[in-house]
Amino acid sequence: MSRLSANRWGKSEVRVSKVHRGERTDEFSDISVQVLLEGDVESAHTEGDNAAVLPTDTIRNTIYGLAQEHLTDDLEAFAFVLCQRFVARPDIDQARVSIFENIWRRQTDTGFVGGGSERRTAQVAHGRETETGAGIEGLVVLKTRGSAFAGFPRDEFTILPEAADRLLATSVTARWLYSSIPNDTTATWSLVRATIVDHFFADWSASVQHQGYMMGKRVLDAVPEISEINFHLPNQHHLPFDLTRFGLEDQGNVFHPVSEPYGDIGFTVTRD
Repeated sequence: MSRLSANRWGKSEVRVSKVHRGERTDEFSDISVQVLLEGDVESAHTEGDNAAVLPTDTIRNTIYGLAQEHLTDDLEAFAFVLCQRFVARPDIDQARVSIFENIWRRQTDTGFVGGGSERRTAQVAHGRETETGAGIEGLVVLKTRGSAFAGFPRDEFTILPEAADRLLATSVTARWLYSSIPNDTTATWSLVRATIVDHFFADWSASVQHQGYMMGKRVLDAVPEISEINFHLPNQHHLPFDLTRFGLEDQGNVFHPVSEPYGDIGFTVTRD
């Protein structure tokens, strides 16, 4: 005996760019959209009946069709418009929209420089439940001092030396949930990013965990509309390179960056 359990369908990695034209100065959006839908489509799986399955091609075209009027710098608002559109169908009871925006920095009134790894994100779920969040991906930060790692447990396989002051680097992924949506989600995103960056560099930390918790606490202090923030902070290791093998004095300032393996740290900071 078998039955269909949790399921969803949709469209991912829908790339959309849009020029927001002004009199002399233009703005530019470069996003990828993921739409995931849930509804009563059991017969599509069990009987091959597609009467309730909105084509994923239609999902893609809906994103482009609504972008002309509704895509602004308020990504959460555009995600909610998409959710409302899909949930309005009688056979869809939940829509989840995630938007990933590539960051372009202004160079001239009509010119931009991009190509980095950093992305702004927005996530909206609407239907049976409604939830709005935002985030940052690929924010790479490094400081050459101001972090330590000592006092950890040791056993026969522990060879890592304790460090009172060390180089610390990570690629920040942060996602937060709103208890209420701010009036200006773009300004709020910029404030969260600035808070994370400022306190990564300003605060001494005893570990990656300590560093991240302090950043999360500062974000909650700065933005009362945020109920919780989740961090993924993989260590970007820069391993000391032993120059004494070449007959040189090792002054401890030459490193070998490695991408794998890496320390994988994740946690959520929430309000009491």
